[in-house]
Amino acid sequence: MHTLRPFLALALLTSSPVLFSVATADIPSARDDCAGDLVETTPSAEFTPLEGGAVVRHERTGLEWRRCPEGMNWNGSGCDGNASWMNWQTALQHAHDLQGWRLPNINELRSIVEFCRRGPAVNQHVFPDTPSSIFWSASPVAGYSDRAWSVHFARGNDFWNPRGNDTRRVRLVRGGQ
Repeated sequence: MHTLRPFLALALLTSSPVLFSVATADIPSARDDCAGDLVETTPSAEFTPLEGGAVVRHERTGLEWRRCPEGMNWNGSGCDGNASWMNWQTALQHAHDLQGWRLPNINELRSIVEFCRRGPAVNQHVFPDTPSSIFWSASPVAGYSDRAWSVHFARGNDFWNPRGNDTRRVRLVRGGQ
């Protein structure tokens, strides 16, 4: 019986709601930011802060996201600076140069859209200071070698853009695929 006690204690500790609330306390709920009676699609409780809060893991997808768009820096509670504009090829190269990070595919980028709000259509507690702009994905448009998918975070809709000289914002991800 004595050999079971450490296992029981560990089971009680790891299932404790107190420990769970400590893990999620760093990111407040965005429920009050939703319009009308709309329900959150990316609740704060689905994200775990990592690396001092500069990165979050989306527990539903297992993906780890930089909280600030490229060009901005995490300051401990938000993002400082201005989000960079890059063409698609530059965005891919920038992500490659940062070893371990990449441009998300369109489905991954869609997974962080918050449909209960607009301007920007993102959970601002998870991704603070996100501009209501178009963000590149790594996904090319089938049948059109000169286009790639993107998400417009003003309303959360996605569409394709020319990959040539058009510049868009960039948010990087790691894991998955």
